[in-house]
Amino acid sequence: MDKTMKQCALEYADMGLAVLPIKPPRIGGTAPGKMPYISEWQHKASTDRKQIDDWWTRWPDANIGIATGCISGGLVVIDLDIDKDRGIDGYESLKEWERENGNMPETCQSITGRGGYHLLYRDSARNRTRAGLYEGIDIRGEGGYIVAPPSMHHNGRRYAWEQEPGEYSIAQADSKVIEFLQGPVPDPFKGSGFELPDTIPEGQRTDYMVKMVCSMQAKGASDEAIKAAVKAENNCKCFPPLTDEELEKEIFPALQRYEKGTAPYTAVSDGGRFRQQKNYSLAMVTMEEVEEKSPEWLITDYVPRYQITTLAGDGGAGKTTIWCDIAAAVSSGKPCFLERGIPEDFIKSEPGTVLFFSSEDSAEYTLRSRLRKAGAALENIHSISLKDERFSEVKFDSPFLERLIEYYRPKLVIFDPIQSFIPPEIQMGQRNAMRSCLNPLIGLGEKYGSTFLVIVHANKQSGVYGRKRIADSADIWDISRSVLMVGDTVEKGVRYLSHEKCNYGMTGDTVLFSIENGTIIDKGYTEKKDREFVSENTFMAQQRPQKEEAKELILSFLEDGEKEVAELDAMAAAQSISKNSMKNAKAELRKEGKIKYRNAGSGRTCDKKFYISLIPSEKVNE
Repeated sequence: MDKTMKQCALEYADMGLAVLPIKPPRIGGTAPGKMPYISEWQHKASTDRKQIDDWWTRWPDANIGIATGCISGGLVVIDLDIDKDRGIDGYESLKEWERENGNMPETCQSITGRGGYHLLYRDSARNRTRAGLYEGIDIRGEGGYIVAPPSMHHNGRRYAWEQEPGEYSIAQADSKVIEFLQGPVPDPFKGSGFELPDTIPEGQRTDYMVKMVCSMQAKGASDEAIKAAVKAENNCKCFPPLTDEELEKEIFPALQRYEKGTAPYTAVSDGGRFRQQKNYSLAMVTMEEVEEKSPEWLITDYVPRYQITTLAGDGGAGKTTIWCDIAAAVSSGKPCFLERGIPEDFIKSEPGTVLFFSSEDSAEYTLRSRLRKAGAALENIHSISLKDERFSEVKFDSPFLERLIEYYRPKLVIFDPIQSFIPPEIQMGQRNAMRSCLNPLIGLGEKYGSTFLVIVHANKQSGVYGRKRIADSADIWDISRSVLMVGDTVEKGVRYLSHEKCNYGMTGDTVLFSIENGTIIDKGYTEKKDREFVSENTFMAQQRPQKEEAKELILSFLEDGEKEVAELDAMAAAQSISKNSMKNAKAELRKEGKIKYRNAGSGRTCDKKFYISLIPSEKVNE
């Protein structure tokens, strides 16, 4: 072997193939040398050269695994097993299929340690990992991996390239490959679903032909294949045959009425209507088989990995500054302000990608500055501008969102605020509506290794605590695995972040902080929770006139940076502060030299935007 395992792994990474270290076998032993060294390898397989160097420096003799699926650019592998003792020959199964259906394109091909073959293709569609698709043939797709050359098999043979990447590129899956990956096409007219008679008389033709469409649709056959088969059976068995016009009008609309399946189905009659009945396996997992795992944390004790965390608070409480600090920590690999009491060696992590979607603050005027001040690795943080037409396509259940997550593989995704990303048909106040709305995020988290931070407004109604503090829907509280509540203390300039819910252990300590020049300043910890702070603030609010409340709102709201005047006024209205009180409060603060205004836009008043900000007491060098 001319190259080291590390060199080979790095070459695969340069080809866009995500690799992982595999425990080598003991020659002559029974272990096949296919067990990953790392846990969560589906998410951690990497093309990062530094990570790969670290792995093979630690385990220089490790076999090389290549993760299949989207993580390796849509890699799908046809695994041909050859075992003469068991009479299995996947290679012959493939050749038999090609003799009947045509040849698949030449591509990279390796010989396994047992003498089988791996055929590598790229496919833009997502392919499932499936065992026994044909006799002796498995498919490695999403959530799978293969052992790659020059790895060692426990029989003493090495995996080797028969047609290596230098000679053949990894071919794009063409129609033949796609047809092969769909699996054997079952005879749709046999079995318990339904059976076509030899002749179909007038009066029964539509009934039988629709059944045939439903059955083939349920088995995942293409529209073209279904139409061709129906037309053939119509001409052979229907007396008289339905005309092309009748087929298009009465039979083929069933293609749009029923979902196309991906696994065996049965078409059944139900009161004159037809529905798909999936033939699921009845196997269930026993608790003896379940592997116990400890929770993983993105932000230690506060934000669990692969789950939904909710950050809630009143307007102007500092939610944006907080999520910017968390995003900065994830992007740079450094601790965030919630982890400052934990030894750095305990929380050390690799820098990761962050996606954020904000409909309230602009990157240009606000967010880039806050992220920079928080120490973010800006090159690792991605977003889509509110002005970009694609922004409206970012919804919790949208295919576009999954495509973004699949492409960028972010450690963290932030949505601010939640209302902007709810599908239009969802009504937040309806029971269980938000649970079904947010459920797709949980699947995406497990699939792509992403964690989600959702920003919501708090319910300011007096006497409301716990899950009812989340504005609009308690479902948001229920589906979140962690809930953080932010607000103001009665001490001027000091705020709190209270950990109100944690499904994986005790809630963390309440963090006290202030925001100065757009950055978070640590003020220690307290055992108080959100309920106690709300009670204190309610009592104090009853003791002062509304103008003073308006002045305090303005100063607090602007501590995070410049805001639109309209946004400030809307916040005041939401807190039942009158326009007159706000007008007087602004006038006094301007007279005291504490606030200033500016406008932006064209000369026409209707095109102008007016901004308000604090005047710093002393200039701060950037």
